Amino acid sequence: MSDTVHTGKVLRSKSSPIPTADAFAALNEIVAAAREYGRIRQQEQTKRAAIAAAEHVQVDRIHAAEKSLKLYFKRVFAERAHTSEEMFIRLDQAMDSGDPQMVHAVVRGIVDLAQSSPLAGLDDFGKFWAELGTDDSPVEL
Repeated sequence: MSDTVHTGKVLRSKSSPIPTADAFAALNEIVAAAREYGRIRQQEQTKRAAIAAAEHVQVDRIHAAEKSLKLYFKRVFAERAHTSEEMFIRLDQAMDSGDPQMVHAVVRGIVDLAQSSPLAGLDDFGKFWAELGTDDSPVEL
């Protein structure tokens, strides 16, 4: 480090001084802008909080729907597995008895079961989703 000391003179501006009223107006403008910034910042934080709350509600709806749909599929597929197992037992019995009409009827039942959709039992899935989490259909979490 250097031990050099710099000295200088304060020079006066050659322009005219700023009037006190103008300086006070500039200060008021800064204060007003700072207040406006604070107000807008608070509004935006409130909006972000509302968005976060709405997001939380929608995520809860999705999880509730997922839980309901998984339970529905679990039950439907368990029922379908049991039904198809029983149908194949009936097919074996029909074949053992040599009854072609019974064989045809059981095979038709197996085909119908295979072609049906597990979601066919839900009358209107869109309506179910729209009503999920409303006052009339609350979500149990």
